[in-house]
Amino acid sequence: MINFIIYEDENEARKMFKDIILKVIGTKNEKYQILEYEKYDLSVQEEIIKLDGKKIFILDIEVPGKSGLDLARYIRKELDDWESQLIIVTSHEHLKETSFMTRLLMLDFVSKFYECEGHLKCALMDALNILDKNKSFSFTKNKELYQIPYSSILYIEKNKDDTSSMLVTNKSKQIVKMSISEIWKKLEKDDRFFKASRNCIVNLSNIIKVDFTNSTIYFEKNKINSLSRQRKKELKEQLGKRKSSIAYTSNTTSKM
Repeated sequence: MINFIIYEDENEARKMFKDIILKVIGTKNEKYQILEYEKYDLSVQEEIIKLDGKKIFILDIEVPGKSGLDLARYIRKELDDWESQLIIVTSHEHLKETSFMTRLLMLDFVSKFYECEGHLKCALMDALNILDKNKSFSFTKNKELYQIPYSSILYIEKNKDDTSSMLVTNKSKQIVKMSISEIWKKLEKDDRFFKASRNCIVNLSNIIKVDFTNSTIYFEKNKINSLSRQRKKELKEQLGKRKSSIAYTSNTTSKM
């Protein structure tokens, strides 16, 4: 779940921000909600604390009750939240050079007076990419902790000789001493991952072609024959939802 939090007292500005969010999130296959606040009170604070999932804030500086800068400080300092993405959209351009941008890890500062829509769209796309890259699959091996970014994973397949699994990226292969079922419990809530068979999990974002006739899934430098007959229809549907980057032929599905 991605939470977009708009903190802005002007109705027209909130509408514009919401329209831009819808255009950007339309290219993603992920659950989301958009929350709008025109002023600050304790109920806003309570709602923000209870939010579950990733968060992207669009903050105006002049908002009744608490400025966007004060809310940013609260998010970083009081909630100790350094992962949420903070975007300032304001008419106070002179504040862009102040040190709070660095101290509070602001992603971007967008002027309301200069190509606001285009700049905000770029900032939101950057925020989504950062949140995606921050997610990692963690496991221990020889008493050392490994963290593999979700975006790097091509597929995870059960080893033939035991219950361990092989995690494959474009650059490496790692033995994970976990069963496919255990790994799936960690990944199933992220819609990038799909269980292609009882013994294989694939990352939909990294598939470049699928030969449904021969049950073969292709990645940039790898391919696997681990697509079960029962999962073909659902895989085709899942890839279809990503139609912005997927095209079809009679026997295959391939990325443009």
